[in-house]
This record gives sequence, C-alpha cells and structure tokens, in this order.
Amino acid sequence: MNTTGKPPGPSQPTPSGADHRSHARHTVLVAGRLWSGNEWQTCEVVNVSVGGAKLRVLGIYCKDQELVMEIKSCGKFPGVVAWVRGDEVGLHFTGDPAEIAEALIALATFG
Repeated sequence: MNTTGKPPGPSQPTPSGADHRSHARHTVLVAGRLWSGNEWQTCEVVNVSVGGAKLRVLGIYCKDQELVMEIKSCGKFPGVVAWVRGDEVGLHFTGDPAEIAEALIALATFG
C-alpha cells in the first residue's frame, strides 16, 4: 500500500483495482440502449463521464467491440467496450469529448 502520498513508482506497484480514469464519474441510473451493428438492446447506464460509461446489460458483449450508446434525452455516443464483468460493461467513448461534456451537462440539468 502506498502511504507516501507520491504516485506509485517502479518500487511501488499500483494496487489492484486502482482507478486510472482521467474524468470524474457521475452516478445516473438511467435507461439507455446499445446498438451493436444489427440491433438495439436495452441497458441501464450506471455511471457516466466524459470518457465513458458503466452499463448494466442483457446481451453478450466482447472487449474492443464497437457500440453506440443512446440515452434518449442526451443523444448517441459511439464507443468501444473496455471491459466486461458479468452483466456490466465499461464503454470507452470515442466521440468528441466537448460534445459528450455538453450532453452530460444536459443530462445532469434536465434528467
């Protein structure tokens, strides 16, 4: 465990499960859907940031799979699956961060 207050270095490994995200996450718990190239599947958006989203899904998805997430009140967000854990998927957004940030402000403001 790093108790020095300094970032982990070669002699200080990063703890397992450490958060390496560069954008703050916001819990939203809203309905969404995913386009996988041939059909829409419903999902629940658990949390979201400018960089991506954590989704609860019904379908089967694979790491590096290209998807489009849609939240009706915000728009569509292209992305790539970063990880899969059971019924949860991490989606890394590949769109313009400024446009994503604007849509997320709308989500936070208007729901």
